Amino acid sequence: MQADPAAAVCVRPFISTDRNAVLDLAPRLTVGIAPWRDPDAFLAAVRGWITGSISGIGPERAVFVAENDRGDCVGFVSIGRNVHFTGEEQAYIGELAVAADAEGLGVGQALLARAESWARESGFHLVELDTGAANVRARGFYERLGYAEESVKLVKELRSDDR
Repeated sequence: MQADPAAAVCVRPFISTDRNAVLDLAPRLTVGIAPWRDPDAFLAAVRGWITGSISGIGPERAVFVAENDRGDCVGFVSIGRNVHFTGEEQAYIGELAVAADAEGLGVGQALLARAESWARESGFHLVELDTGAANVRARGFYERLGYAEESVKLVKELRSDDR
């Protein structure tokens, strides 16, 4: 019988010494970006999101880190309070990233489960997140875990020859 790789993953609250390891995962959040977006600007924005999530840790925001049996950071998730445009309060997953060599080992599922537990413990009955339309693997992952598309954002790149 094969061992469950996710069993070797520990999900725990972020601590300050995790900062560099978590920021090192920022490029994983650029997978599937639209070809008309500047990759450097996108990566800078992602790093800003992560830094904001870390600095916002408190009663309304949490960051959890997944580490393997060697103590290496192999993923993280941020979740916080959000208000939908309808005025309904909900939890929002700002970032979920898994190291490339840990993909498919249950790390993302363990992180998502911990984020959902935080949301339940905080009294929320909805969890929302965003992912890139071209990130097919992530979209399939979320769908398998019960997430459904609620809206679709459409963008058109305008060129000088489009008149």
